[in-house]
Amino acid sequence: MQDGITIAVTGDAIIHGRISVYKDERFLALIKILRDADVAYTHLEALLHDYDGPEVYPAAEAGWNALASPRFVANELKWAGFDIVSHATNHSLDYSYGGLTSTWAALDDAGLPYAGTGKNLGDARAPAYLDTEKGKVALISMCSTFTGWARAGDQRRDMKGRPGLNPLRFYYSVDAETLETLKHLAIKFGWWVTQVGQEWLFNPAGLHMAVHRFVVQDRPGVTPIVDEDDAEGNIRSIREARRQADWVIVHLHNHEWDAEKDLSVPPAFVPPFARACIDAGADVFVAEGSHSLLRGMEIYKDRPIFYDPGDLLRGIGRPTRQPSDYYFAPGMGDGARDWQATPMDAIDAYASRLTKPLNPPGFYWSGRVQGSVLAVCSFGGDRSLTEVKLYPVTHLPGPTSRRGLPLLAEPELGKEVIDYLSELSTPFGTEVEFKDGVGFAKLTEARS
Repeated sequence: MQDGITIAVTGDAIIHGRISVYKDERFLALIKILRDADVAYTHLEALLHDYDGPEVYPAAEAGWNALASPRFVANELKWAGFDIVSHATNHSLDYSYGGLTSTWAALDDAGLPYAGTGKNLGDARAPAYLDTEKGKVALISMCSTFTGWARAGDQRRDMKGRPGLNPLRFYYSVDAETLETLKHLAIKFGWWVTQVGQEWLFNPAGLHMAVHRFVVQDRPGVTPIVDEDDAEGNIRSIREARRQADWVIVHLHNHEWDAEKDLSVPPAFVPPFARACIDAGADVFVAEGSHSLLRGMEIYKDRPIFYDPGDLLRGIGRPTRQPSDYYFAPGMGDGARDWQATPMDAIDAYASRLTKPLNPPGFYWSGRVQGSVLAVCSFGGDRSLTEVKLYPVTHLPGPTSRRGLPLLAEPELGKEVIDYLSELSTPFGTEVEFKDGVGFAKLTEARS
């Protein structure tokens, strides 16, 4: 019988400065939890470079603001206790291939295995492995939210692959009336509209690889569906990881949400895909990236699924530079468009522009309770899930240099966070109870 293991799971890590300098008691208590786990995992949301490296060019389209962090951030993550990181994100190509290769080098230098981006699709989709006293741990990382050119490309016998991220694309099943509306609008916009078998393909003129796919369904409404090729490729990687490793973590970075609800509810394609990943051999599935901050969790076949544990390191510091495209984004005021404008001028202008969007309701950080969780999943030597302990987390509101620093929440707020998590988890058949300042997922009553 193999040893049991504890795996600490978090959401986004977005930091632009050193966190090892902070001595707040509740911050250090959180760090201790990460260090005490046998394996601590986080999602690295930024690129690590110093702006002037080889081929570090700002991309024409970034994830939002172009996320760049100093290379020493990799060592800061290591200091915090993290052992392995995912990197498939909407920001993976914010600074082109040079920013990507610089990030890989920084992570390699820090001794942090990473998954989700690579020199080609096979490399980006391959599991990363971490050897520990409790066995080998594998990580597969993918992303459903990205600009088209950020997607890694496969090798062929006569053509090398393309660097980028491991994609999980999706398309839409729509009712006949919605399809007619789409066709009418596409024709008005001057787009190509083509029927191929049961699918309808839409693309802007001249951009025949930028295709939007739709199929017709009998029931009313719109349903997102996972791309079959990407699902199959990622499931294959999970099965390989299951054969090679003792423990398997699967990650999905996604900004999509249930269009009939709000950011706190995952899009319809994620729950069934997450369960398929568990069926294929994943021990932990973690989706993140919604910035709502928090989404529910599920216990499926004795394995935890986190639909978003919420941001952990929530933008510590700020990027010191932004590309020119950022200052001239649609809706920016004259203050941001001035050539002397600073990154903070642009960030302030962007924030004011996006305070009242029509959709999504409430925009980012719109959850009723502003908190996230650090989850510690315990497995026994027989591979059974014995405990999911959920530490409620809050974030410092300021000053600017420390804004977003995570702290263990004090009891009153902690109970609000855990009760909210339990409410969000109820549709997935999972209940979370608050006890002694932390949350515990009820394993015996969960979906099987």
